[in-house]
Amino acid sequence: MMRLSEPQRDTVILLTECFFGEGSHLWLFGSRVDDKKRGGDFDFYIETPIADAKVLFKERLQFLQALHDTSAFTDEKIDLVVHSPLLGPRLPIATIATEEGIRLL
Repeated sequence: MMRLSEPQRDTVILLTECFFGEGSHLWLFGSRVDDKKRGGDFDFYIETPIADAKVLFKERLQFLQALHDTSAFTDEKIDLVVHSPLLGPRLPIATIATEEGIRLL
């Protein structure tokens, strides 16, 4: 019930843990959760315990670079929303991601 290969799933989970730490949560949402659709980008939502906005920004950029450097995501379009509950209230997109998406981690 999602268009994410096993190598892609394993890669994004591993990199989420590496860059955003233990206690992070990861969801796939958007068109990739619907097996009937074709194409589309990968929409990921991550909640992390990182409480420093500068660190969070740096880790987000490094995560995206690392993901694109893997064979599982070469030339793929990826949208990434990262949120730390320690930095403020959830964004409206978080509700969509967590209620309609598939939790991977």
